Amino acid sequence: MLRMARAGSVVSDERRPTMTEIKTTIQIDRPRSEVFAYLTDLRNAPEWSTELLRRTFDGDDVELGTTGVDELRALGRVLVTPWEVTEYLPPESIEIEFGGALSATSHFSFEEAESGASTLMTCVTDLHLRGALLRLLTPLVAMDARRADEAQFRRAKEIIESRATKADARSGDR
Repeated sequence: MLRMARAGSVVSDERRPTMTEIKTTIQIDRPRSEVFAYLTDLRNAPEWSTELLRRTFDGDDVELGTTGVDELRALGRVLVTPWEVTEYLPPESIEIEFGGALSATSHFSFEEAESGASTLMTCVTDLHLRGALLRLLTPLVAMDARRADEAQFRRAKEIIESRATKADARSGDR
């Protein structure tokens, strides 16, 4: 399929990315500031991410413009993915743009629930798939990404809530 571009030139749709949205929401029984702090501390990602093999980034703390590179296992392959923090509004949201063959934009929002005792975390990821093969595989890529998000956010929930339980137990021992 062809589409018209500037000045009447013709560009193949082959180069135009296919976009697929994946939305995952989970309730974590901890205050928003605590959930945001844990999930946006990039050093914690290997604990809860199911696909991440290695993460390198500039600086010590995350902020707008922080950049880095992830090495992850997805679709049975090891992928190297550069990324940049494009929005950072503590404790409300963070957005990260990922490059590479499986480029994506992930927007995380954190809302107070149950009078601030828990947090509703929502991640909306827009996958931007380029190339004929990836475009054909869009349903499989989306299904794999959806499963990974659900698994890793359940894992993050367990970690955050168990840390709080351990901290509460320690403070009760005093």
